[in-house]
Amino acid sequence: MKSDLINAVLPDELIEEIFGHLESKLSRDACSLVCKRWLSLERLSRFSISISSSTPESYIRLLSTVFVNLRSVYIDERRTMSLPVLCVRL
Repeated sequence: MKSDLINAVLPDELIEEIFGHLESKLSRDACSLVCKRWLSLERLSRFSISISSSTPESYIRLLSTVFVNLRSVYIDERRTMSLPVLCVRL
């Protein structure tokens, strides 16, 4: 299938490197919607996230299993809790 050629040609390491150069969360989120492989690779390459201070503890535990390479979590007290597309795609 021609549309899947990029997945046949690019190794995981290169796609992860590309994700690492994306500066906006919106761009990273958009890339994670391309296919299941890209979703998995994007999650592996995400090192920090921002969450609401009202985020339930169970959700925080879920994030730690989905984003296994997290190094920092920013807790924003001004942010309201909204469940992103992430929960729908699990």
